[in-house]
Order: sequence, then C-alpha cells, then structure tokens
Amino acid sequence: MDKLNAMIFTLMMLTVPLTGCTGDDGPADVIGCTNTGANNYNENATKDDGTCDFDLDDDGILDAYEVLGCTDSTANNYDDGATDDDGLCDYDLDDDGVLDADEVLGCTDSTANNYDDGATDDDNSCIYGDGDIVAGQYHTCAILDNGSVSCWGNNGNGQLGDGTYFDRNTPAQTASLGEGRTAVALAAGGWHTCAILDNGSVSCWGQNSYGMVGDGTDTNRLTPTQTSSLGEGRTAVAITAGYYHTCAILDDGSVSCWGQNGGALGDGTYTNRNTPTQTSSLGADRTAVAISAGYEHTCAILDNGSVSCWGDNEFGQLGDGTNTNRLTPTQTSSLGTDRTSVAISSINHHTCVILDDGSVGCWGWNNRGQLGDGTNTNRLTPTQTSSLGTDRTAVAITVGWFHTCVILDDESVSCWGRNYFGQLGLGDNTDRNTPTQILSLGESPIVVSIAAGRGHTCIIFDDGSVGCWGYNGYGQLGDGTNSNRNSANSIEIQ
Repeated sequence: MDKLNAMIFTLMMLTVPLTGCTGDDGPADVIGCTNTGANNYNENATKDDGTCDFDLDDDGILDAYEVLGCTDSTANNYDDGATDDDGLCDYDLDDDGVLDADEVLGCTDSTANNYDDGATDDDNSCIYGDGDIVAGQYHTCAILDNGSVSCWGNNGNGQLGDGTYFDRNTPAQTASLGEGRTAVALAAGGWHTCAILDNGSVSCWGQNSYGMVGDGTDTNRLTPTQTSSLGEGRTAVAITAGYYHTCAILDDGSVSCWGQNGGALGDGTYTNRNTPTQTSSLGADRTAVAISAGYEHTCAILDNGSVSCWGDNEFGQLGDGTNTNRLTPTQTSSLGTDRTSVAISSINHHTCVILDDGSVGCWGWNNRGQLGDGTNTNRLTPTQTSSLGTDRTAVAITVGWFHTCVILDDESVSCWGRNYFGQLGLGDNTDRNTPTQILSLGESPIVVSIAAGRGHTCIIFDDGSVGCWGYNGYGQLGDGTNSNRNSANSIEIQ
C-alpha cells in the first residue's frame, strides 16, 4: 500500500470527527474527504476523515490507489488484498502445467491445421492433413484466411457450392457454410466437396447420387449442406473424399464413411450409405490419425504408424500383397524395417505415404509411373520411390489420378507419373517414372500446401498466393482461361 493510502488508513484509525468542537487556535475543523481526485471530495472540508471514495466509474473496484493482483479466490495466487485484477491468475492447481480451473479448451497440437495457441487444455478437436487446398477430378477448392471457401473449375454437379451449375475459370466463393461457421479442413471427390466446420460438424455439396453428401438423400446439393449426425457427441477431425464416397475420422479416433460402397465404406457390406456409418474395427485398441480415399478404396494411418486399407484391390491399391477386395479394414504389408507412416494420399487406384524418415512409399496401379520407382509395374505391397534428390525428404504428399507430387524439406516440389497435360509442372508433356523436381516456381519459392486432381496440380505459397498447372478444360487452374499449362501459373483467389 503506498504512502497516501497508509496515511488515509492512519487517519481512519486515529481521527475522531467531532463536528462543532472548537479549539484554542480558531474555528472547528470541517471533517470530510479532502482529496480532489475522489468521488466524494468535500471542498469545505478542512480535515480528511478517511472516507474518500476513489471508485470513479462506480464499478466496485478502486481506480485510484488500486492494489493489483489476482482477485479470483479459485486461483493458486489469489491475493485477498488486491482491488484490481492484473490478469495473472494461476489456475494450475496441481502444478502439472495445465490450467485446471477456467481452462481454455482447444487444439494444443502445433502440427494440426486448427492449432489454438491460446488453448490450455486439449479438447480432442485437432484436425490434421493438408486441407488448405484440394482438387477433385476437374475442380479445385481452397480455404481462405477468413475461413470461407472458394472453388473453381467444373460445376456440372454443383461441386463448387455456389448455388449454380456454371463452370468457373476463376475462384468463386461458395454459398454460406452456416451462420457464424467457418471451414477448417476440405476434401474434394470426383464430383463433390466436403468441409469440416469450426464446430466439428461436416458440410458437403455437389453430386449425391450415391449418398456421398451424407444428408440422408440422393439429391445433388448446389450449396453446402450439413451431413446427418456423426454420432452422439461426435465431431470430425479429418476428412477425405473418394470418387463416390466420403470418410471422416471422428474425435474418438474411429472412422465413419458414407456414399457408394464397393467395399470402400469398410463396414463389411456392399450396401450404399447416405448417412455417416461406422467402419468395422481398425484393430484392437487402434485408432485412425490420418485418412485418404481413392476411387473405390480407403486407407488410414493408425495411431501406431501402420496403415490399414479397405475396398477395391484390383491393382493392389490396398497394399496387402493380394488383389483381393476387402470389406473391412486390413493391414498393409510392411512399410519397411522399423518404418512408420506420417502422411497418406490416394485418389484413383494407387496409394502413397510419407514414412517417418521422410522417404516415400507407394503401391497399386503404376501404368504411368505414378509409383515413382523407375518402372511401370503395379505393386501389391508398399514400394520405395526412387530418390527424391540428395539429402531431400518429403514433408507433404498428394496423389492425382495418374501422377504424384510431394513438397520437399526445402519447400520445393517434385512430381512423377503421367504428364500428358503438363500436370507435373516441368515445362513439357513427357511422363516421368521417378521423382523430378520442378524448377519453374520462381526465385526461392516456399510451398506450404499441394493438391492434385485428375490432370492438374495446385500449390499454395507461403504468402498465400496460389499456382496451378496441367489440364484446364473446365477452368480448374483458375487463371481465367481454359488453356492447359505445363508450368505454374499464379492466380488470385477471392
């Protein structure tokens, strides 16, 4: 307490107001508040009585001579002498580093899409995967910095979500995601698009002939439409879209799928589902941490780093060493001695993963060299690609219909596979069956996200700009034309 407060306190204890009493030296003192900064200043008072009221805004807190400190009695460092809160209350009652009272729930994993640096306790809402930009067969969508979604390209089934069937060769905003809602992850299938919203629900739009929108109908949707329930109390944390089906990882690590079911829904049947339906078990005590859907198959990375796949296996895309279709989740063959997977992508009839050492393994159809192993031979088990370059490793991966691309650890891009439309971005139209680095992205490019469609590829740079190349027959490159490009062409998203 400062000197003036101490003085006031002393006066309160020692001064006895005797109005009307006269002393030998003159008239009687007028007792009252003599501080001109107080609410109840008495201009006639000659002696302060200690009753000055400094609550200038009448909020119950002393604004002058305040004592700063923690005023919350539930906190570790509660100060019963504090008059104004200093915002430094410590609620870590058991000193475990987590705020136990008045906690801020959110995603606390900095590697997730929706990491919340203000969260103190994790609420299991973390969303993983490269969901900032996605590519379907002939369309592209991206999440903008305000959480809205912009799409461009083919719109024959409403997959752009703008309420029309008109193709767009420049980015166009989707219709509303719902009042106050924003997108945190995206997935694009053959002819439909889905988003995880900030409350963990899922919204889809576009073709719905097999129920892949998940709203309980088979009616195409031209604007974002909420799926049916994911289960009581369940939310989505990752999402993927195949050609005619959709799957999501839920907050408890289980997987739910809907749409066409040639086995890709993993529920042990061939029955199409138009509402979210749980897959069969992923294995004893196993949960999914990443997921990707192909044409008629689905693969997930499990919590132990292994991979489980299900659905069509005509080309070996399930990676279990056979060509046998699987109606329930089935472990792939070994990823390599002591190797685990950290990222996964599949869209047509092949699947690729980034392994924990930064190398890439692929399996399935290889007719155009999309497995990157230097051959055009299909592979029934995970097979290492050829070198990504001296000391280079992969940090993100995307699989197109017949090509594959990765972001490398130096933020550059390498692609391989079919290049008929220039989708490898190498400045020519020659197929490659080994990883080949793109050299035309500009000076010191830093690529942060990548997506591949049937015959095109798009990237996001660290400044938020977008570059696309490849087939552009429907405007899926977003550059205002329908001309194919065999090298990156920058576009403006709005």
